[in-house]
Amino acid sequence: MNLLDSLARLRLFRFEFFDTGAAYRAATARLDQINALVGVCMFNARVSRAQPAFIWGIISLLLYVYLAFESTIWYRDNIDKLMMCITTHGFSLQMASKVYTFILNRNRVIEINEINLKYFGTSGRKAASQLECLKPSAKIANILITMTIFGYVTLTSLIIAIPVIYGLIVSKKVLPMGYEVVHSTEWPGYIVNLLFQINCMIYVSLTTITSDGTFILFLMSAIGQIDAILGRLSEFSEQLKQTDDDEQITGNLKQILRLHQHHQRYMRKLDDLFSTYFMIAIISLYFCMSVCLASFLLLNWYMGILMFCFSSAQIFFMCFLGTALQTKAEQMLHEVDSLSWHQLSVQNQKVAVLFLAAVQNPISLTAAMVELNVATYLQIHKSVYSACMFLLRSKE
Repeated sequence: MNLLDSLARLRLFRFEFFDTGAAYRAATARLDQINALVGVCMFNARVSRAQPAFIWGIISLLLYVYLAFESTIWYRDNIDKLMMCITTHGFSLQMASKVYTFILNRNRVIEINEINLKYFGTSGRKAASQLECLKPSAKIANILITMTIFGYVTLTSLIIAIPVIYGLIVSKKVLPMGYEVVHSTEWPGYIVNLLFQINCMIYVSLTTITSDGTFILFLMSAIGQIDAILGRLSEFSEQLKQTDDDEQITGNLKQILRLHQHHQRYMRKLDDLFSTYFMIAIISLYFCMSVCLASFLLLNWYMGILMFCFSSAQIFFMCFLGTALQTKAEQMLHEVDSLSWHQLSVQNQKVAVLFLAAVQNPISLTAAMVELNVATYLQIHKSVYSACMFLLRSKE
């Protein structure tokens, strides 16, 4: 029993759909249900962005940025509060990049979504084996989106609840974050600060769920396209052993080439959409992780661990799916290389050479010329750890 079958035993990860098009539409509908809570719609151009919830979210973001800097200056002589305030600067930059990439610049998101709807909407004209190849990526996309929703909701709830519960236990007013609307230790000021921080954390959490969920959905669609190409390559390999019909072989080979050309165009659009966002996200989250871990080690700020996990989870999705995409691309290269090219006609061999050359140069996800994969994820964490160990040695 594979991992998908194991997870399917749990009701939470059980998804029933007639075809991959239905699975894709169900995933976008789930994300738009969450989008509606913050007053946005990423996948439908007819829905106006001038929604009260979205306007309030932008106002909250602007206030968040201002209060983060104002509180940093206010608490410049209090090292504990200062470190908590500094942590928020990285999140504000990352949130601004999310709002720009997925909401203000949503035309590109809508364009990619329409490409996927058209691709999965032609299921009736696809071979049965090709449809079967698309199912695993559709299931994984829904599973990852579910894990994203529950993971971020859990982390956000803990970030909000733990300081409040701890404060009640020790009879001390403790806030989850460092920025404040009112610099007061009295109950009215504490309640105002707590409510605004909860408002910001909810907005950050929901926006992070939908942006990361959209990224997961688009990347799993790209992986599904490669699976479909692999399925056709497998059929083509069997066909070479069973028939000498050159016209039929030519038709199937050109169809596989068209599938790969579609995949390449799709990956270029993904790279155009996400490249700048990846660069800003990696830099800002790296900053947040470094400050959070340093605050935990030097100041015993235990909330830093939760904030570290929140930042690390966002980088993980980028790098994990980047590795999955690279693995599939290598698998496709191996499949193409193992075909019996000597059985093809001279004309088909020329087409095959073009196909092989294209497969050898896959388009991968990058952030500032750095490929996003598990190795990059580990290198980021290693760099954060090394910087924090240097601070500890300096302190000693």
